[in-house]
Amino acid sequence: MKYQSTGFTVVATAGFAVSLLAPAYAARIYFTDQPAGAPGSVMSIAPDGTDQRTVTTVSNSPDLRGIAFHRASGRIYFLDNGTAKKIYSILPDGSDQQEVVPVDATLINADVEIDEAAEKIYWAEGNAGATGNGFIKRANLNGTQMETVVTTAPGLTTAPYFIFLDPPAGYVYWGVLGPNSGSSNFRRATLTGGVIDPAFSITSPTRTRDIGVDPRSGIAYWCDRQTGSIYKQALVSGFIQTVGGGLNAPHGIALDLEAEKIYWADTGARGAGSQPSARRVSRCNFDGTEFETLSTPAPGSEPWDLALDIGSPTYADWRTRFFSTTTPLAAPTDDADEDGAENLLEYAMGTHPRRAASVPFIASAGTGLKYTRRRGSNLTYTVEVSTNLNFTVWHYNGDGGGLVWTTESSVTPLDTDFETVNVTPGAVLTAASNAFFRVGVAMP
Repeated sequence: MKYQSTGFTVVATAGFAVSLLAPAYAARIYFTDQPAGAPGSVMSIAPDGTDQRTVTTVSNSPDLRGIAFHRASGRIYFLDNGTAKKIYSILPDGSDQQEVVPVDATLINADVEIDEAAEKIYWAEGNAGATGNGFIKRANLNGTQMETVVTTAPGLTTAPYFIFLDPPAGYVYWGVLGPNSGSSNFRRATLTGGVIDPAFSITSPTRTRDIGVDPRSGIAYWCDRQTGSIYKQALVSGFIQTVGGGLNAPHGIALDLEAEKIYWADTGARGAGSQPSARRVSRCNFDGTEFETLSTPAPGSEPWDLALDIGSPTYADWRTRFFSTTTPLAAPTDDADEDGAENLLEYAMGTHPRRAASVPFIASAGTGLKYTRRRGSNLTYTVEVSTNLNFTVWHYNGDGGGLVWTTESSVTPLDTDFETVNVTPGAVLTAASNAFFRVGVAMP
């Protein structure tokens, strides 16, 4: 792929080193498991279903519910709705458990979510009776400055059960506990002021559970307990579509937007639990394809909620999010979507390795180039220059010649994972009439 600028041509290629690193302990699914009458646990597993671990077991609580992951601190937050009635935080290895904030002992405390940018934790306190309000509350991550964000009308058809945050749009969404039969709904309110949107409602066939929103497409995905289904619908209008059915009692849901995957926790609480995902954490693509059961349940397991750490400092971490253990063409040098870009280059520049329309690129920027680079990875990016059309010789800073071929003029963070890099020609190219650039990407 080539991009032209005056007198200069930009060419994107990928380079590869000989050896690969062993998989790193990074991208994970964290979930609460609350077997009836037994101690609850916080569990973790890789996104492809490998390396399942017990993070911690809470001996006095069979009722662990909501869970969230705060990426900046690397801490897991979980809600104990048992005897303790508290939210705790813990490190992924199970150490340094801290009490964050108490929750209302008279209400049903179901879910927690984190606003990463604002460093706030949110939780739902619902009321299953005909009287009594429901609440969505928040506090700082250390539990200080606790306040009520939303107050709902009394009753199980209005009080929040599971919640979802969309800070860029300024909304919090919630599903209600709902009746055993008949439809229930999702509502939303503003994060500032807690104003309930009277024009918004998504109606689910039976009992709503967790919801997640893709802000890019404006599509909501949610779990419906009684039908055992994952549904989706556009926020503004449209019909409900079934993403996947034949489940048991799906509760918590989480979206990996970059990989276009839906993850959910199925408690298996409706009978024997013979359905494929019962008592397990499972996933599928946004379109419902590639259904996979991931976790291995212990006797009596009831996974309630889950949270994702999508950090991918190595290719091995990233692969678990986009490919299962049996998916072909998952190696760094493969081109899974046949778009001309090998998987390593897709990882390095933040494109989807299984969507041919999602293609890595570098672009001309004046007499230099601009490209996207993954932050915090173990990759090495090298900008190389050739001054002849035969491309027989490529030069780069540090190639032993002692010359400065390029200058990294600016780096602009895009988000937690990526940044834009602008590169300008070095002094040695001042008199060059043409220069051809390429970006090499290598793994240790």
